[in-house]
Amino acid sequence: MLTRIDHIGIACFDLDRTVEFYRATYGFEVFHSEVNEEQGVREAMLKINETSDGGASYLQLLEPTREDSAVGKWLAKNGEGVHHIAFGTADVDADAQDIRDKGVRVLYDEPRIGSMGSRITFLHPKDCHGVLTELVTSATEH
Repeated sequence: MLTRIDHIGIACFDLDRTVEFYRATYGFEVFHSEVNEEQGVREAMLKINETSDGGASYLQLLEPTREDSAVGKWLAKNGEGVHHIAFGTADVDADAQDIRDKGVRVLYDEPRIGSMGSRITFLHPKDCHGVLTELVTSATEH
């Protein structure tokens, strides 16, 4: 069962400059940052609030580390902006299968490792009214 909006992913050309905008404008600070070589991104997670299920909601700022990454290709086509929305779940495997059974394409056969050691998968945007959708089980839940 999906329990929260885990994060909203925002693609950007310059991570440091974008982090500074969110810090100066809204007071959001970086909670976590990392480079995900598999996905070809450098990212910063800005914590917005805690949630009632023990999780949190974040903005995830994504800068591609290579042009051929999914985020790099998306930026080249669309420019900066909202890239995806992610919903938190206690069991990404079960929820992905349930959603797959309803006819929505799940992009990964098996969940992959995401930010902060989470387990993730994505749903095809053409099946989700144009929205790239991510399912996330945080590391503390698995």
